[in-house]
Amino acid sequence: MCSPSTTYEPRQPATGVLHQVVRDHFETFRAQAADLRDGEGLPGFVEQEFHKFLQCGALGAGFARFRCVGCGFDRLVPFSCKSRALCPSCGGRRMTERAAHLVDHVFPRVPVRQWGLSLPYRLRYRL
Repeated sequence: MCSPSTTYEPRQPATGVLHQVVRDHFETFRAQAADLRDGEGLPGFVEQEFHKFLQCGALGAGFARFRCVGCGFDRLVPFSCKSRALCPSCGGRRMTERAAHLVDHVFPRVPVRQWGLSLPYRLRYRL
């Protein structure tokens, strides 16, 4: 017989500050954006990112059920939004995956040289 792991705690995205702000103020933001753009509103892909973010980690948006064959223990794991723009969890995971790919597969095969360029303060602001 196996015992369920006591270290796993599911993520609670709805309790985060960013999720609460988007949930509470997105409709107002959307209405103001429509007023500023002569009724056009936000581009479709932007609205889609917000809606996907609000559904990230919610069981109502879909989940996978994992069951231990030995003891029959069930665990429901909600789907993530897989968004790149707004969701810190999914964006962070994607960033980590990309960095691991670069370090493991790209950098060892090609010569890499890094250059740093510094400019005088007065010139920096004009560029």
